[in-house]
Amino acid sequence: MSGDIQKAVAAVILFLCLFQLPLGAQERTAETSQEYVALVEWAYGQDQELVNGLQYYNRHPRSLGHPYLLEGWVHQGSVSLRGKLYPGIWLKYDIYNQHVEVEYRTMNGADNQVILVSDRVDNFSIGSYFFEKLKFEEDQERFYQVIGEGRMVWYIRWKKNLVPMSGDSRFMEEYTSPKRSYLVKLEGSFHPFNTQKGFVQLFPKDQQKDLKKLIKSNKIQIRTASTEQIELFIMAASNLIYGGAQ
Repeated sequence: MSGDIQKAVAAVILFLCLFQLPLGAQERTAETSQEYVALVEWAYGQDQELVNGLQYYNRHPRSLGHPYLLEGWVHQGSVSLRGKLYPGIWLKYDIYNQHVEVEYRTMNGADNQVILVSDRVDNFSIGSYFFEKLKFEEDQERFYQVIGEGRMVWYIRWKKNLVPMSGDSRFMEEYTSPKRSYLVKLEGSFHPFNTQKGFVQLFPKDQQKDLKKLIKSNKIQIRTASTEQIELFIMAASNLIYGGAQ
């Protein structure tokens, strides 16, 4: 019998014993129930919705680099699972496999990582990045970074590729730099673009000249801009196009 099963059996036995206490001991029920909850948590781990997923392991041990957005270590953030928000947790976002990984401390003090079940994830934040799971037309559901609000919202899909490499016997392949593709929501409709020119062409010709000036003055580079730069640009572009009306 495994350790986890033994713990679970012990928890059930304790629970049954609670119902056999004499009436004179009922004043201890609340305290004992709290002990039971702690025992169950010890037997089964932390919140089962949060830590329920695939056990993490490195599927590409001979690869150079890492599959994550940001650095290859955990960052503080939050995740919403089936409508329940878990703030102040430690996450990594694998943009190669499109997985969200949670790191947590086990009852014996060890750090453990699980890959969340994507179908249960509504949205999550990691550092200054906020992601929602969205589905566009015939495409499958994917995680998109969401920037902006009101009448102009940008959605960024991040990814990495794994490509063969040679010249170093320690590695068989390597991860590419992060790539991104864009969608913008304008007046309720979604439009793809990947360059400054592509964004400008989404608007009427009488507005394109002013948008080009705005891009030039902000020195915005779509392929490399930070979240903060994009946020400021969206605010300026919204004011220019809609006169500040949201």
